Amino acid sequence: MIIRAKAPNRIDLSGGTLDIYPLYVFMDGGCTVNAAIDLYSEVELETREQPGIEIHSRDLDLTLSLSPEELAHGNYDDSVFGLLVQILRFYRPQVGLRVSTRNHAPKGSGLGASSALLIALSGALNQLNKTYYDGETLIRFGADLEARSLGVPTGKQDYYGAMYGGISAIHFETAGIRREELGLSQTFLDTLNRSLVISFTGDSHFSGTNNWNMMKGYIDNIGHTRDHLKQIKTTAYAMREALRDGDFDQVMALINEEWNNRKQLAEGVSTPQIDRMIAGAAAQGALASKICGAGGGGCMITFCAPEHRSAVIQAIEAEGARILPNRIVPHGLTLHTEG
Repeated sequence: MIIRAKAPNRIDLSGGTLDIYPLYVFMDGGCTVNAAIDLYSEVELETREQPGIEIHSRDLDLTLSLSPEELAHGNYDDSVFGLLVQILRFYRPQVGLRVSTRNHAPKGSGLGASSALLIALSGALNQLNKTYYDGETLIRFGADLEARSLGVPTGKQDYYGAMYGGISAIHFETAGIRREELGLSQTFLDTLNRSLVISFTGDSHFSGTNNWNMMKGYIDNIGHTRDHLKQIKTTAYAMREALRDGDFDQVMALINEEWNNRKQLAEGVSTPQIDRMIAGAAAQGALASKICGAGGGGCMITFCAPEHRSAVIQAIEAEGARILPNRIVPHGLTLHTEG
């Protein structure tokens, strides 16, 4: 039997960092607005006669072979396969497997590729085991497994883009986490897609920009971290409304507003290269830009009128960035079984 699964990565339009427990508890709730895009994380499971599991990362060109005993008891926390081993150990497949994985996003993209890979592998194992857990259950298991693997609290927005696709407002409330599908008209979605440019600036080299340190900044009341995160929360709810209303100009204004607050959360969220990219793109007609994820590198989203697209891309590439596939897609996790 072969099971193929793929899940989309995401861009965050507003409200990143607010998806980390217990930050959203401290802040009396939060909202993150994100969109699934046509960069995917893929998994293929193939059953085999011999026991144990062989994992092959196609993008890293690395392989790990595990006997049943090694899968159950081996310590792979420091391995690049650490998260995958955690997932396989949790779901405990009762057959031998070849597991092939691939992330299409570059390492350090800030697009949630590892979480999308987690969802793809979890969905494939859920199908293999015939447990048929629903999406919310797979997300809950996955978030705990990733936090255990990383050793720090993790954000939850990435799982929702990967699982469900489309454009979502994810509400983090005392009563629980609630995903709201933002039902954009096809005309407005086409406008966003024609305007969107995604670029990879390079892997982040600033450890202080990770979301865990931002949360600590809130807890320890460092500088103006609390004020900026409260503004990001306000912007996220406004972004939800602007998207629902199909107000393109307001969406652009809110992306810029979010970035102006985000880059002040910690030193290194923006860099001289990022500043030059944003300024260069704006000079060529870009309407809005922000870094995805925690900042310091990774991917940047930029919006511009279609007639300015080529010039904006040239300005971004002139600073050493690479343009990536950039369409918002409506579908999340997909599974295909053979045999």
